[in-house]
Amino acid sequence: MAGMVAIVGGGASGALVATHLAQQVNPPRLVVMEPSAELGLGIAYATHSPSHLLNVRAGNMSAFPDAPDHFLDWLRGEDDPSADAGVFAPRMVYGRYLRSLVAGSGAVHCQQAAVGLKVEADAASVVLADGESVRAERVVLALGHFPPVDLPRISAEALSAGLYHRDPWRDFLLPSDRDAPVVLIGTGLTSVDMVLRLREQGHRGPVTMVSRHGLLSLGHAACEPCARPVVLEGTMPSARAYLKAFRDAVRDGVPWRAAIDSLRATSNTLWARLPAGEKMRFRRRLFHYWSVARHRMAPSIAEQVARERRSGHLVVRRGHVRDLVISGGAGRLTIVTSRGTESLVASCVINCTGPVTDYRRVESPLLRTLFLEGYAVAGDMEATLATDAHGALEDASGACSRVLYAIGPMRAGTLFETTAIPEIRQQARDLALHLTGMCS
Repeated sequence: MAGMVAIVGGGASGALVATHLAQQVNPPRLVVMEPSAELGLGIAYATHSPSHLLNVRAGNMSAFPDAPDHFLDWLRGEDDPSADAGVFAPRMVYGRYLRSLVAGSGAVHCQQAAVGLKVEADAASVVLADGESVRAERVVLALGHFPPVDLPRISAEALSAGLYHRDPWRDFLLPSDRDAPVVLIGTGLTSVDMVLRLREQGHRGPVTMVSRHGLLSLGHAACEPCARPVVLEGTMPSARAYLKAFRDAVRDGVPWRAAIDSLRATSNTLWARLPAGEKMRFRRRLFHYWSVARHRMAPSIAEQVARERRSGHLVVRRGHVRDLVISGGAGRLTIVTSRGTESLVASCVINCTGPVTDYRRVESPLLRTLFLEGYAVAGDMEATLATDAHGALEDASGACSRVLYAIGPMRAGTLFETTAIPEIRQQARDLALHLTGMCS
């Protein structure tokens, strides 16, 4: 392939697509636009905490679909000679793996944020924060996840006091009083990470998690793989029919974890078959249950969380936040539950509700440009970006770009499974083949 590919974003998605492009027979020149000092880390793998583990076994974390033991071999050579395929490695170790891959790709690291874009017929100019531009024949958007949206009705006093933390990864500070109560909004894996981080840094106080459904992620456990398809060919494309197929499999003796794992290979196909109304129904009624079963904790972390709950140091509450104010010198969070309203006292409130998916609400000049210029439109249920099977952006006229592409979490507007390494590595490989094939 001749010319240049600009990769906007240098986390896991950007590192993987750079790695696969570099392995092509006639690789393009590569530039990765990422303001962070190091490539390959993003949010997930920039952690310095050894207690933050991968939630996928090492045997399924290779960067290469055709070399499933690549990460495991690297892990044994670089970190843990006794590691087996079932180990859940520290995320910071996986970050080192990604850094080594992108370093070998020959990509140039442009340590600036991309703030704008001008698309031509066969190329695009990416505008950088310093006002300079980089012209490339293809642009791959690999921006990963964006911080949560703010909670409603947070008082000015609570904000000025530093009580509320919108982004758990960028503005979190350990409370000065290590016995003070902490409230985490959300009960997903980010909240679990925050509990581990608090304890690792010596916080002794009680921690309360609050979410609308009060469901905590479940843990991994060994089980025999599912020997048959869970959703059979010809199953009606509806949320109810998919749920029935899953329940039937479990009733027939398939372990629920094995049933969930077996669906992974076909989930994007099954999702694409659903009419818009059924997708909405699934998101509204079933997604929270799917999430806690699909995105599981490493066994050692699940046990630590269970100990915290048994001791009463961690409490999980069902409800939604009404407001956050300062009262009597402390933060007071009002939550609405099935029994009415309740107040929680907190010295620190951390928003762990997960990344925003409606990109029109994100404070990003680059995303604003994409929408305002008609280069992109939102995907299903207004999530992220609409893309075709190769990741090409769909524009306001309904046409698919030959210049702009997305990868990873930025494709959640089209794909159901698109945020984990096994899916992103396949996208990276397929996109690299597609881009080099277009220009050969």
